[in-house]
Amino acid sequence: MKKIMSVILSAVMTAQVAVNSFAAFDAPKLSESEWNTLYTSSVEDNTLPMLNVGADETQVSLCWHTDKASAQPQVLLSKNIDMSDALVFNGITTPAENDEQLVCRVTVTGLEENTCYYYQWNKGGNEWSDVEKYETKSFGDHKVMVVGDIQISEVTSEGNDSQKSDGLNWNNVLAEALEKNPDISFLVSPGDNTSTGKTEKEWQTLLMPEAVRSLPLALAIGNHDKKGMLYNYYTNMPNEYFGNFFSGLDRDFWFRYGDVLYLFYDSTSGNAPDHMAMTKQAVKENPDAKWRIGVVHHGIYGAGDCIGDTETELLLTTIFAPIFESYDLDFVITGHTHSQGRSHFMENTKVVELAESGKTYTDPKGVVYLNSNSVCGKVIMDYEAEHLAYSFMENDVTTYTTLDFKGDTLTVETRRGDNSQLLDSITIVRTKEHNENSAGNILKRAAYKVVEFVGLVYTLIDNLVRKLG
Repeated sequence: MKKIMSVILSAVMTAQVAVNSFAAFDAPKLSESEWNTLYTSSVEDNTLPMLNVGADETQVSLCWHTDKASAQPQVLLSKNIDMSDALVFNGITTPAENDEQLVCRVTVTGLEENTCYYYQWNKGGNEWSDVEKYETKSFGDHKVMVVGDIQISEVTSEGNDSQKSDGLNWNNVLAEALEKNPDISFLVSPGDNTSTGKTEKEWQTLLMPEAVRSLPLALAIGNHDKKGMLYNYYTNMPNEYFGNFFSGLDRDFWFRYGDVLYLFYDSTSGNAPDHMAMTKQAVKENPDAKWRIGVVHHGIYGAGDCIGDTETELLLTTIFAPIFESYDLDFVITGHTHSQGRSHFMENTKVVELAESGKTYTDPKGVVYLNSNSVCGKVIMDYEAEHLAYSFMENDVTTYTTLDFKGDTLTVETRRGDNSQLLDSITIVRTKEHNENSAGNILKRAAYKVVEFVGLVYTLIDNLVRKLG
């Protein structure tokens, strides 16, 4: 009997250790040598999966490459670490960027809040991946992490391997943020996720940190991603909107999480009619969303070289700001300039209300713009020390930002990427419903028809130039 009890207790303790080995996020900081070992073992393989946000909080999507001859777009999901009672989710295969592989795309549905799940993806035939953990958070109040311009470099023909150091910086900022914020539901990137958009190794380095197996990603398209087409093969974003005039890699997308509608725009496209149409569709399908958050790569009122830049202040502001304002968005996330900054409340290119750090604002007028710097520590672009649009700027350290939604309250905090020191914060309280159908907003969209026409002409010419090569 003692021997039997000993065996049982031993088995229980072993199982307990196995369960406890999964932290909220398995996201350790790594030394340079530890990262180099991981990098060397993984960089030649392009089969790591991308975990993406779903159309709503009850879904997540996966995307991975596998051998064409044995591709099986399947994911197993269980509440048990031994994968007992697993559900099978089937998806589709789509062409890869090469002739030897296919891309598997699967959406997992029916997730419950505050629940620990374990999953595996089919690596081909009867071969399954190791068990990974995904822990859902609250489906109501939730927190989002924002980092900008991850911009994993390519390995150059001259032997420059800054890609390796980019990956280490990316891993360790993730580890710092997730250790201090274990309640983060997903990550938002405003684009430039890779440097050239053309090499598999860039995307595989982006996917190397263990954290991204447990942290869904929502990745906007940036101008560096647009240099190639690989974003198309390594992501599986929800509600992708290809509109009538987008071409190539162009697309917008949106999703709903709790009371928040997230709208992602491809700012490398001047296609004003489709940007407006996507917004109209998403808002129409989510009239009860308490918050509306925009994500766009280029810094419309962005800290850095956007300030005083004719293209930004004229072209991008003309195309996107009226959409954000006429559909009553609360907050917009941007990047591109590698400089951290946060604006005051903006409308019609003017500051309509100050947004001072550390203060709370109830039902303010105008939109706040957050411009994120480069998480991988790329060269920070210079900017004016003072600018009327901006409440806060920082260009000396890598940073991350959290958006914390709690009922009527949104709290935005920007912290250092190495030690989470608080650099900036602002709280917005919304007690009123969105009012995109006010007379002023309807008139603003009517006037925007001129922008749509000019944007369409620009887009058609741009599409023709692309085809002619």
